Amino acid sequence: MTNAPSGSGNRPDPDDHHSPCADCDPGLLDHLKCDAKGIKAQAEYNAAHLAELDDARTKYDSARHAYGEARKAARPVVEELGKQLGQIIEQLKCLVDNTYKIGVLDEAFAIVRQRLHDCHPPVGCTFEDDCDFDDNRHCPPDDIAATIADIDRRTQTAKAVFTDLIAEPTAIAARVTALQAEVAAIVTGMASDSRTVDFKTLYADALVAQWHQQTIYRGFAHVNAYVDCLCRTLTCQLRGHAAIAHLKGREAVQQCHKDAEIARCAHLRTHTADEVMAEYLRIIDHPHRHEEDAHRDREHDRGRDRDRDPDRDRDRDRDRDRDRDRDGDRDGDRDRDRDRDRDRDGDRDRDRESRSGGHPYEER
Repeated sequence: MTNAPSGSGNRPDPDDHHSPCADCDPGLLDHLKCDAKGIKAQAEYNAAHLAELDDARTKYDSARHAYGEARKAARPVVEELGKQLGQIIEQLKCLVDNTYKIGVLDEAFAIVRQRLHDCHPPVGCTFEDDCDFDDNRHCPPDDIAATIADIDRRTQTAKAVFTDLIAEPTAIAARVTALQAEVAAIVTGMASDSRTVDFKTLYADALVAQWHQQTIYRGFAHVNAYVDCLCRTLTCQLRGHAAIAHLKGREAVQQCHKDAEIARCAHLRTHTADEVMAEYLRIIDHPHRHEEDAHRDREHDRGRDRDRDPDRDRDRDRDRDRDRDRDGDRDGDRDRDRDRDRDRDGDRDRDRESRSGGHPYEER
């Protein structure tokens, strides 16, 4: 690999440099820069949504009071319309004058009412998300983008429900007015010429009007039930945006570190020789370098001594073998000397015996 020159002229001798600081870590700057970018990304996200959340809080405070006032104003009218519709339905049963047809109409309405319930359930608060995003804040780095998208989706759902509920005080008054018009139209139809009126249709209209009257508050049993649901949707938005802001900060920090790593690799490719010399200085001037070398030398000597031990053992074995051989030779020499001595003694005895002509110990 060809390294681009990192400076002009000849490089100074690195051994003439002062020893580098043992705790030197320029990489700390990357951490500071990336942390700052994370804080900036989080602050920018909060600033972009602060006005929206502030407006939502203001609407929440207004809706709490307005909803109570709307229900207070609607209650007597709704109750009166309920009584009136009960009477109208009984009168229409008589005007239809056919129990079988009334039964079929009731059955048909029950089927349609269930379909309406499936589409628009009048059961109070339909927002069921607990919006507990604490675990999402600590998701793996590779999952941050997907986690942000999921939290944003849930937050937008809460926002849609909140926006719908905020309109309830006005919507109650509008539904009461519409119900009054429905009942008035049925009453007008009943008062028309019986020969031109289809009482079965009026009966169906009356059943629908009665269902509107019974569901005029969308299933909220009281004011507190409505306020609790509204508060949950607002809280979900606040938690969602807080979690997303945190993750946006983490995302910016992660991207910053990736960019820094790319820059470090690029610098390493173009200044490889300089990096080698920098590592040389770091290694050669390390405060514990001499101690480490001495320790390494001692370990090397101990290893060499361990290698010599088998040679010493073999030398000692050879020495013992030589000693045993010498001892054997000495014993053999002594045995030969004794044999020679015995031979000489035997020769002397035979000489004396021959000279004396008899027993070797017999005196002449």
